[in-house]
Amino acid sequence: MNCDTLRELKQVIEKEIEDIWVTEPKDIYNIKNGYLGSEAGVYDQYFTPLVMLSGEVRALGIHTFSSLLDFSEKSEFTLDILKTMTKRMLKIDVGVIEFFGLKKYGRILTSFHDLVDSIEDKEEFKDMITLMFTLTNRYQMWLHQIFPWGYCMHMPKQGPKDYKEIYENMVE
Repeated sequence: MNCDTLRELKQVIEKEIEDIWVTEPKDIYNIKNGYLGSEAGVYDQYFTPLVMLSGEVRALGIHTFSSLLDFSEKSEFTLDILKTMTKRMLKIDVGVIEFFGLKKYGRILTSFHDLVDSIEDKEEFKDMITLMFTLTNRYQMWLHQIFPWGYCMHMPKQGPKDYKEIYENMVE
């Protein structure tokens, strides 16, 4: 799915936002069941890519797109500055998100990154950022829901008493 125009991308994003509101995205279903479609994940497991995706998508939703939306409301940020910031802020995630298993979202993110320069005014910029913000947070919601939180029970916190015992056992 490569979009050639912002209009086409906007339609894809709007449809995806609606489709995943109550229905789990296929990519997340695949990850939840251990299929990434790439070589991501050390030792042939999918937990670390899931952790990576959860962090990256959360950061995009909570920080990147919300900040860009806020900046777009400020007169000191021109459209050219916003475009440059957007491409720079997304540069690392473009390709990485798709490699780690979110194929559809990754292609949408890449298309958005590639089409940023075709945005013609700040209103169109705000509209596209709002769509990406919403889409990203919907994906984050699904990632949060499928995260295997029970694994954490095997990683209890340690306190000073525990560390003292560990230290005393290390000394000969």
